[in-house]
Amino acid sequence: MFAMETTLRRAAHRMYEVCRADRWPFVAAMLTAAAVHYPVYAYMLRNMDSLHVGSLYVADEWTFNPYWETEQGRWGLRLMDWLRGGINLPPLAALLMLLFYVLAGLLLVRLFALRSRAARFLLPMLVACAPYVAEVETFHYCSAAYGLSFFLAVAAVYAAVYAPPRWGWAAGAVCLMFSLSMYQASLGVAAALCLMMLLLGVLRAPRAMKDLLHSLVRMVVMGLAGCAAYYAVLKVFLKLYDTSLFGSFANGPKEILKGVPQGLVNAYRDFAVYFAQNYTIAQNYYGQRLAYLALAAVLLVVLVRWLVVIHDRRATVLTILLVVLLPAAVNVTDILNASTHIELRMAGALVLVVPFVMALLEHAPHSTEGHLHWPLVLGTLCGLVLLRGYIVQIGNDSMVMLAQKNKIVNLANRICLQLEQNADYQAGAQVCILGEPQKGMYDDLSPLNDKASDLAQFGLLSFDPTFNSRGWHSLYWEELGINLNWCSDEETRALCASDAFQSMPVYPEEGCIQTIDGVVVVKVAEIQ
Repeated sequence: MFAMETTLRRAAHRMYEVCRADRWPFVAAMLTAAAVHYPVYAYMLRNMDSLHVGSLYVADEWTFNPYWETEQGRWGLRLMDWLRGGINLPPLAALLMLLFYVLAGLLLVRLFALRSRAARFLLPMLVACAPYVAEVETFHYCSAAYGLSFFLAVAAVYAAVYAPPRWGWAAGAVCLMFSLSMYQASLGVAAALCLMMLLLGVLRAPRAMKDLLHSLVRMVVMGLAGCAAYYAVLKVFLKLYDTSLFGSFANGPKEILKGVPQGLVNAYRDFAVYFAQNYTIAQNYYGQRLAYLALAAVLLVVLVRWLVVIHDRRATVLTILLVVLLPAAVNVTDILNASTHIELRMAGALVLVVPFVMALLEHAPHSTEGHLHWPLVLGTLCGLVLLRGYIVQIGNDSMVMLAQKNKIVNLANRICLQLEQNADYQAGAQVCILGEPQKGMYDDLSPLNDKASDLAQFGLLSFDPTFNSRGWHSLYWEELGINLNWCSDEETRALCASDAFQSMPVYPEEGCIQTIDGVVVVKVAEIQ
């Protein structure tokens, strides 16, 4: 009993020291992230999926599609939704999400054993202010859970590396299990971090191969145990709900192996595209490509010099091998699921690349003692350029999404005024509104649209008739506080497929509001 009490006291003291040491980087990162993301949560900017579910949503209790989240493999989302009562309040969800990403950034500093003041302050900001995080934020109903999943993936690797060997892998496995239960793409975060720590270990202690092998074994055991536990619990929930995995998630081992070659191609192509092109989740218009290029150049020089100083052929081979494998580790989920290519799945792990490069630059041997560590100085400058680009990119996307939202809300208000003057509507007829304004008479785009991310450009409403109609339902209630007498999903699809609807003019042309089969139909734009 005394030994346990002593252990708990030491743990509490250690936690106090950690919190005390990280208090100012934490405050700086939270304030910066809250300011940068303010337009997204203050104006309740959301994407198509978030608009569908509305302000009250609990995973696996969605009446439109019960058990949908567990069928996607995300059985942990229900617990997170239960903790917050299913209320999708954007500011609360955003601040919880940012808290988890900032904590993950601070944990990365400790995982990479960084000591410089610049890294301790800059890394959490780079993680929390990444455009990927703003994309996640627009999923208000699960953004906090995705942030927690990211943090738990980092914590899993931290436990596998630094926790006592006897139980560290088990603590990491539990963290990984819950991380995957909320978002399976976090497997890429854990895999990438494991590879990064191995690479860092090879460079820092090239002759301590026995210790490196022990670390590899702990990481593998942690990963396999965490994945196995996640899948075992998933099977329990699937049986309890009497359902099965959906679509590509249900692929058997043979199908997964058949898709690995294409998945590897996707992994390396997307890795290059993310840092070099402009049509990904992280647009690179605002100096990001220049910063990435400068970081890559500095890192190349540092690695070559480092390997020359080490002068160990085995370490050189391992370093090259681990560097080559990095894109595959980052995008491991798309390798396992090559038939579905979604950039959001890999973007979380790609956020780790810049912090890791800064860690390599800090740990690299100094050329002369007592002088500035120029690689670290250059890396910090590149990090500041990236941070500026991230901030501007989030502002760009926010302005585009706000313009889209204002257009649709004002249009919805005008349509409502006309419906209230419609005799059939006044008599109690049901209502159906279909179409995306940007594909109709209201096709004006924000001047910032070309530099916005794909998700921001996509718009607030779906191209699918059922989800397009449901988007209008949620929009009227969420933004105008009005619940019209909407027709059913089946009637919506039938009306959309009818010749009468297809021949209607689009809003605000004469005849854009007609009664078809007893339903007052508003055609905002062409839709199939």
